[in-house]
Amino acid sequence: MSVPDPTLPTPTSSTATDRADYLASLLAALPADVRQRLQEIGAFSINEGNLAAMRQRTLRSPGTPSNAVEHTDRLVPAAPGDPDVPVRLHRAHDATTGLPCLVSIHGGGYVIGSHLGDDGRFDRWCTALTCVGVSVGYRLAPETPYPGPLEDCYAALAWVHRNAAELGVDPDRIGVIGGSAGGGLAAGLALLARDRGEIPVGFQVLSYPMLDDRLQTASGRAGAPLWDAATNQYGWQAYLGGYGAGQAIPGYAVPARAHDLRGLPPAFVTVGNLDGLLDEDLDYARRLIAAGVPTDLHVFADGPHAFDSMLSDTAVAGRARRVLEDWLHARMHPGARPGAE
Repeated sequence: MSVPDPTLPTPTSSTATDRADYLASLLAALPADVRQRLQEIGAFSINEGNLAAMRQRTLRSPGTPSNAVEHTDRLVPAAPGDPDVPVRLHRAHDATTGLPCLVSIHGGGYVIGSHLGDDGRFDRWCTALTCVGVSVGYRLAPETPYPGPLEDCYAALAWVHRNAAELGVDPDRIGVIGGSAGGGLAAGLALLARDRGEIPVGFQVLSYPMLDDRLQTASGRAGAPLWDAATNQYGWQAYLGGYGAGQAIPGYAVPARAHDLRGLPPAFVTVGNLDGLLDEDLDYARRLIAAGVPTDLHVFADGPHAFDSMLSDTAVAGRARRVLEDWLHARMHPGARPGAE
């Protein structure tokens, strides 16, 4: 991806003319750290032809594991007829019992990504936020379309709740967190858990979530970096492969299609102003608020898609992490001061 030089006139290529004026202006004013990282990443797209190669590509560093947190791989019983779901349990060596838990769902457009990249952030969160983490290795599309990946996430959530005592988890303080496709799955999981009525979800964190397969927003057509309209469309087509034209797609699969958002757990929605998913995320947050769901919405300037992970060393990523961790602490330890529990 090329980033416009703010010292030069705006290009007049077809790419530039298709781009919304607001996005061209924002890209021209990028801070140096974001500009450099985007240039390092370069062109980014996912399609049928490069899917296998993209699954091998390292999109973010998992970090260097510390000696303070144990990362243990487990298999979780799945729905009848489905294979067991791999999860990675993150727990501080000196952890007590009755701790809040974060069920983490990775991104990757429903077609790439792995649950094995969470070690670095849970090295921090398990100690700084005094919590337990569970990263879900759901099956990927197109090999496994909806509802398979969502049912895998539900199986992991049910396992945590069912085994809360063994895991040292407070069953009333289990939240779900995900970014991009993981954010879409987290939103769908919150809807599914609400309607099945079996497991209480304490909160939901939706980071730049994929929420709408209809691809009709202005931001989605603006030529945003890192996650373009073609890649977004491919991810949705792979995930919804079992649905034909005219078939009703459930809100569990596409949360933006859900008609009733009442009764969902408190939400944290975050997205960057350079993200093609901006408009659908803003709309979903507004609908959550209108439905009476306590919702924090944060739009970060200078943030392209997945900026907190793919551009983790930038200033905007640092700002976003601080805001998220403050919110998580308040939800997981209500009434406590940071560092006081």
